Amino acid sequence: MAWILFLSFLLLLVINVPVSFALGIASLAAVIYGGLPLALVVQKMTASMDSFVLLAVPFFLLAGHLMGRSGIARDIVNFADSLVGFMRGGLAHANIAASTMMGGMTGSAVAEASSTGAALIPPMIEKGYEPGFTAAVTASSSTICVVIPPSIPLIIFAVATGVSVTDLFLGGIVPGLLMAAALMGTAWLIAVRRGYPSGPLPSMGSVARAARASFWGLVMPLVIIGSIRYGIATPTEASVVAVVYALVIGLFVYRTIRVRDLPEIVLESMGTTGVVMLMIATASLYGLIITREQIPHAVAGAIIQLTTEPHLILLLVLCVYLVAGMLLDLGANIIILVPVLWPLITLQGIDPVQFGLVTVIGLAIGLISPPVGACLFVTCGIAKTSILNASRSALPFIAALVLVVVAIIFFPALVTWLPYAVKR
Repeated sequence: MAWILFLSFLLLLVINVPVSFALGIASLAAVIYGGLPLALVVQKMTASMDSFVLLAVPFFLLAGHLMGRSGIARDIVNFADSLVGFMRGGLAHANIAASTMMGGMTGSAVAEASSTGAALIPPMIEKGYEPGFTAAVTASSSTICVVIPPSIPLIIFAVATGVSVTDLFLGGIVPGLLMAAALMGTAWLIAVRRGYPSGPLPSMGSVARAARASFWGLVMPLVIIGSIRYGIATPTEASVVAVVYALVIGLFVYRTIRVRDLPEIVLESMGTTGVVMLMIATASLYGLIITREQIPHAVAGAIIQLTTEPHLILLLVLCVYLVAGMLLDLGANIIILVPVLWPLITLQGIDPVQFGLVTVIGLAIGLISPPVGACLFVTCGIAKTSILNASRSALPFIAALVLVVVAIIFFPALVTWLPYAVKR
């Protein structure tokens, strides 16, 4: 049954069938070939979406759409520029800083790449930045959004493993900041070598004005994390708080959202939610067949024969993620690969929060790696440059992100310190 599953899935991908449909059709073919009851298909797909934790996904997506429509992204970009624009390659640093701040708004890398790219890529090109570089730095910085809470991939990981969403959210803060630092260091080295311009030194007044303008956007992540941290709300309830907050800001503070705009925003969020939930449903069915065929145990046994050292196991897992991320969507990879690797991780006593961040960051690198590279495709369209040119420019940033994951593997306290310190 396994060979039918894998062969049909690969064939469907080759003929360019969408990933969620390929997962579902391949799973259905395996179920029919294996003589399993067809009712299993409906039962498993329905059960996989019947989760209180997953309710956070549509609400966080809606909150992100509301904040994006309100125009807060522009103010955050201006604030980021006022803080770091004076450095060599200042607009590139502003790009990365803005992505870090906006991570708490959208939770979606592609949405962030689109909004930040539209705001910063044209002025970067006008000031002499090479188009491939602008696309690469914008796409690379957008991956921070899947780590800084609220993170949709971390929620999916929590559903797949049962790990606390709160622990994963708190565990993502330090790695997200590390990613920003690594990307800014890489951008600075490239900017110095290519002679990219720097902006003027900011005055206290200009920083204060930019901070005031972006205040409501910067407060949103604090509202989300604070409500979870102090037990005011669960992560799912915090997603509803985020929607209410974003709605109030858009309607009454910025006044850029009108009541008649709400149906369009809701429909847009529903479309995105449908894509995510369909992928979760079909990938969970795919994962069920993989588990039934004892593939996780076979993979665990094969890796244990190579090494039982946790650091080396995670390095091997990272290599798998880097290849898988080039071929499949981040969410689909989490649902397909994590159940396969989870028995090995628990057997070796590897911290689940550490594994969660290694998984999400490792697979997120695929968002800037062709042939899938969703974020890179978005930014290439904005920069009007070829995917080949942008891919070459992205290589140093990919290397920087890989080094961050390696640091998390060898120094797990980078991830585990904050969530476990909060519990004390």
